Amino acid sequence: MNHSSDKAASDIVLSLAVGVQGAQSDVGAFLDILPPETGVEILICHASDDPQVSAFERLAETRADLRLVAGAPGALIPEMWRDGFLAAQGMWVATLTSHCPPSTGWLARALLLVGTEAGKQHAAFGGTILADPDADPVGRGVHLLRYADAGPERARAHVSDLSADNALYRRDAVVACSDLLPDGFWEPNYHRRFLSAGFVMEHIPDLTVVHKNRYTAAEFRQQRRWHGRVFGRHRSAGRPRWMQWVMVLAAPAAFPVFAFKQTRKVLSHPELRSGFLGAALPFYGFLASWCLGEACGYGDALRAPRGKNP
Repeated sequence: MNHSSDKAASDIVLSLAVGVQGAQSDVGAFLDILPPETGVEILICHASDDPQVSAFERLAETRADLRLVAGAPGALIPEMWRDGFLAAQGMWVATLTSHCPPSTGWLARALLLVGTEAGKQHAAFGGTILADPDADPVGRGVHLLRYADAGPERARAHVSDLSADNALYRRDAVVACSDLLPDGFWEPNYHRRFLSAGFVMEHIPDLTVVHKNRYTAAEFRQQRRWHGRVFGRHRSAGRPRWMQWVMVLAAPAAFPVFAFKQTRKVLSHPELRSGFLGAALPFYGFLASWCLGEACGYGDALRAPRGKNP
């Protein structure tokens, strides 16, 4: 991971770790929404083999508040976020992606949250992820699968989970999970750790971003397989061998169970139902890709030497 800085850590209140994968062309417009602000730094987190690195470098030359954080070749977004947490200078770190540009007023709201509304027990705030009204079926399918729980109808409340695609995290709470960091910032693992340590997380409805999908259907199916495989490894690792075999053998049942659960979730939100039929084919294709990846992850864990976390 390579990064450079010309600011003192004490100057920074909030670091924005923006994971860039598949929406490189939107980074310039993303930055236009976020004018330079005292106490804020922006970290463009990318894979070292991203074909647009030179374009990112040109952007960095135009803004003193912008730094590039280069991860491993082929890095996934949770790994980019991990790199962002380690490079960040702020007490709080926002996790974002270039697929979800912030709305007007996002930065002011974020600074208010971390400046005056954060209690000592707050580990995270999560916001709303709005659907793109002009999304095609692929984009709609991505949003329905990923962000059905982050809609505008959700009231402000303490929560047990939130989407890291629009969230603010207390950096020291994340870095304290040193055993989780090598794998990346896979947020459910950290959320469980926060809650077990007595921290709270809160959903903030007016902290909003808009989902602007730039993945093709094939790219997002691949992304779901990658992420599902990591999830499967994490879920199975450390369990007794007989339980790992049960998980492998039961894996074919995951798709119908997951499909039923996710369909019921979407249909339970009136604002999501209208676009569901047109997006159903990519939606279920993405679900199937995740389940295939999860099953492969169970196999990875089963093949790993005993006592080694794959």
